[in-house]
This record gives sequence, C-alpha cells and structure tokens, in this order.
Amino acid sequence: MKIKRLYLKILLSFLMVLFVTLTLILILFITLGGRSFRDYLDKKAFPKLEIFQEMVQEKIDDHPLLPVARNLDLKKQLDTFSSLFDLKIWISDPEKGIQIKTFTAPVNIAQKGFQRQIHHQNGITLYHFIRKRNQYYAILPIKEGNNELRLHLYYDTRNPDRPEGIFFVGILIIGGLVALLIIPLARRITRRVNQLNRSALEFANGNLSYRTDIKGNDEIAKLGHSFNFMADKMEKMIQGSKELSANVSHELRSPLTRIQVSRELIFDKIDKLDKETAKQDIHRYLQNMESDIQSLDTLIDQVLKLSKIDYQESDLALESFNFKEFLDKVLNQYHSQLLQKNIGIAHKFPGTMRANQDKSVLKSILSNLLDNAVKYTPENGSILIEPLPGYRRGVGFTVANTCPPLDDKELKMIFKPFYRTRGNTAPGSGLGLTITKKQVARCKGNIMARNTKRGLTFEIRLP
Repeated sequence: MKIKRLYLKILLSFLMVLFVTLTLILILFITLGGRSFRDYLDKKAFPKLEIFQEMVQEKIDDHPLLPVARNLDLKKQLDTFSSLFDLKIWISDPEKGIQIKTFTAPVNIAQKGFQRQIHHQNGITLYHFIRKRNQYYAILPIKEGNNELRLHLYYDTRNPDRPEGIFFVGILIIGGLVALLIIPLARRITRRVNQLNRSALEFANGNLSYRTDIKGNDEIAKLGHSFNFMADKMEKMIQGSKELSANVSHELRSPLTRIQVSRELIFDKIDKLDKETAKQDIHRYLQNMESDIQSLDTLIDQVLKLSKIDYQESDLALESFNFKEFLDKVLNQYHSQLLQKNIGIAHKFPGTMRANQDKSVLKSILSNLLDNAVKYTPENGSILIEPLPGYRRGVGFTVANTCPPLDDKELKMIFKPFYRTRGNTAPGSGLGLTITKKQVARCKGNIMARNTKRGLTFEIRLP
C-alpha cells in the first residue's frame, strides 16, 4: 500500500530511524555498559563472600571434633542466611559428596545454553550466568580439620531485573512521546506544501492575481516567495502581452484604415485621369499610402524588438571601447534630421572615457533616446548629452532636449508601451522609450526622466 500523505511518510521515516537508533543503543549498552555494570557488581560481591566464608569457618572451628553434618550451630547459621537472602547453601566434601544443605530438592545448576562469566579471587570462584534472568553461583573453600571442604552458594533471581530491558522500555516511551510531538510539525510542513500546491493550481486555472501566503524564512517559505516572484513576473508578462496585442491592434487599425480610404479615392480618381488635378491627387494618395506602409513597417519592427527582449533575451556581448568615438558615430546618423529642424546638438565627453558594454544594446538605447529628442525638440532647439556627475561605477550620462515640460503623471507614463503625451501629433508608435527602458534593465542599469532647466532630461546609469 502506497502512502500518499507526506506527513505520514515523515512520521514513519522518523519512527524507523528511531527504532534503528534504539536498537543500536541497546546493543551498545548490553555489550559495553551492561557488561561493565555486571563486572562491577561481581567484583563487589567478593568482599561479602569472604566475610561469609570467615563466619562459616568460625562455626566449624568452634566445634573441631564435631562433623559438619551434625554441627547444629552451623546448620542454624546456614538456614538463617538462606532464608534471609533467598539462597541455596550447601557444603560438600570432594570425596563424600554433600554434607549439609539448606533445601530439600536435589542440587541442580543448569549451565547449558547460558552465557557464563567466571571470576576468581582469593580461592573464591564466582559464576555469573545470564539467560532469562541473572543467576549467581559461588564456591568458597573451607576447612574441617585437615579436610578440604567446599561451601556453595546459589542465587537465582525469580523476578528478572535486567537494567537493559528497563532502559529499552524507557527509550521506547520517550521515542513514542517524541513521535507524538513530530506529528504537529509534520502536519505543519505538509499544510504549507498543500497551500503552495493550491496556489499553483489556482494560477494554472487562470487566476493570475492569486498568491501564496507562507510565513517564515525556511526552505518552504523561500519556495513560496519564489512562487510569488514567478507569479508576479508571469502576470506582468501575460498582461503585457494582452496590452501589447490590444495596442498593436489599435495602432495597426489607423494606418490600415487610411490605406483603405486612399485606395478607394484612387479608384474614384481613375475615372478622371484626363484631368491634371486627378493625377496630382493620385500621386498625393500614393505618397500617403507609402507613409502609412512605412509606419506599419516601423511599428512591426519595434514590436518584434520588444518581443525579442521579453521572450528571447540573449547574453550580452560585453567589450571595452572608447565611448566618445562610439557616440560620435551614432550622432553622425542624425545629421540630416538635425539640419531639417535646425537643432543644435553637443556632448561633453572626454576622449579617454571607456565603456564596457554590448555595443548593439547601447546603440539601441542611444538611438531611441535621440529619435525621441529629435522628434519632440522644436525647431531651432538644442540637444545636450553630458556625463552624469559623480557616477563612477560604469557609464552614466544624460540626454536633454528643449521640449515643453511634462507633468509628474506623464513622466511616469512615458515608458509605458504605446503611451503618447497629450496633444502629441508627432508620428510614432510610442514603443521607443519602452524598448529603451527594457534594454537598460537588460544591462542591469536604470533610467529615469525629469524636467530640468535644459528641458526634458533622461538620466541613464549603466554598470
């Protein structure tokens, strides 16, 4: 049977690890700790056995002519000790056998199958048998005149008292309590994972604004934060794609409508080709159609650039180059446009300034900014490009043009796709500054617009 609940898997895994750990601890305790403890007890038994040996020997010596079997004082002493300590005691003669004993049953010390430990000290031999319970058997040498006798003591624990068993039971109880404490923790982990799973399903079902709310700083919380970060990116990308589609549809509709109207007017004028004015009108319509087609081509090119930045971003090809020489080459491409509107342009970059950037990306940034500046700078105006004061981390510069100031709302909106300022009649799609901002962000830089004494000023910081 497969277990589907994560918290049950965590709990069972913990119990399995706990069981293996307890087993290893028990084995270690039995082999090392228990043995050392028993050895310590066995060694402590020898002084007591020696005292008992002396007491028995005194009783025998008090009646030197009396055989051990008929020594009533000795018999009484052995019976007392046997009853007091629950011992089986007997005295044997190596030649004649058992002389006296404190019990009626036959002497039977089963040693087969037992783990046996033997200790010797001062002629005393102590056997420690370990099976289901502890059993002790001691042989003490005594004398009856010149005759060598043996004093036997046998102790059999009727109620097992093994410390390793109690220790193991105690650890099992502790382990059970710990397992109970693990359950809330496991359920808390799985509850957060389930919450993250529900968030993913909600997002997949189209609820793009759904976010997970997982508190904390652990790995699951970090995963939740990463999910929210991904969801934000995906929502912006999808919303941006929707807005782009809607705006592109709107922007394409106007030139297409104009082309359609021009087509109808051309057909209307074909019937009047004998008139010079009709030919002039057709020529004008064709020029308008060509302008609209050029606008469509520019719009499609910018949309493709914007899409490539969003969906097919490639690594930057960084190289070191002279920034002033690079800027001069870009500015030369605007020579004719600047002459048409009599716009002055200047820059204040030293010839030693170096840049470490992707040339194609930096050219796109500068071209879009210059296109915007030339388009919105009135005739006889000026454009000024300057280094950003105090910026030493990379390339920083400003592009200012003498156009009317924008209000705060417009300054925030000019980087939005297809945004056009109020009263703006200049041709364009409103994507140039959007592309510029994305290219700057691609370079890990930032761009901002503000009104200054020199006019509308864009500040660009590139690392």
